Amino acid sequence: MPGTKTITRLAAAAIALASAAGLGVAATGDADAVTREYPLSNCVGLSPNVVDVPFLARRAIVSTYAGNAYIASDFTSYFPGGYQSSARLDWHNLATGKRGSKVSNVRVNPPYQGVHYFVIPVSQIGKGRVAVTFGAVNRNALWSIPSTSCGGSIVIP
Repeated sequence: MPGTKTITRLAAAAIALASAAGLGVAATGDADAVTREYPLSNCVGLSPNVVDVPFLARRAIVSTYAGNAYIASDFTSYFPGGYQSSARLDWHNLATGKRGSKVSNVRVNPPYQGVHYFVIPVSQIGKGRVAVTFGAVNRNALWSIPSTSCGGSIVIP
């Protein structure tokens, strides 16, 4: 039988994946857990595979569940073999002044979408409007290419 921590992570992943797919769901068992999407400014970069679609993280998908804020950003690749993406999310709660950073490392393998997940305890990030800055470095076996840095404003419910 999986532990509570595993179940919480699986539930959060399911929420974020459903949101990334455009379904927008509420978390089971938490009436206030609504997933919302917020636009990011121009966060684009050349794919390390060059002939692939550009790296484009265009939105932040936000949900809360079991005391954690889940922030996700998705991107695609159509080139066989995909690539590795390392992203950094810097955040600043505008009401409380709290600041922090999180890092995510994922591999996108076509035809699947790549999703960067950042899990931050709500007690740490705080509720309300939060300014976010997102940047990534994408690499294949030959080279690494940074994306442009982008930002936006999200709300932690």
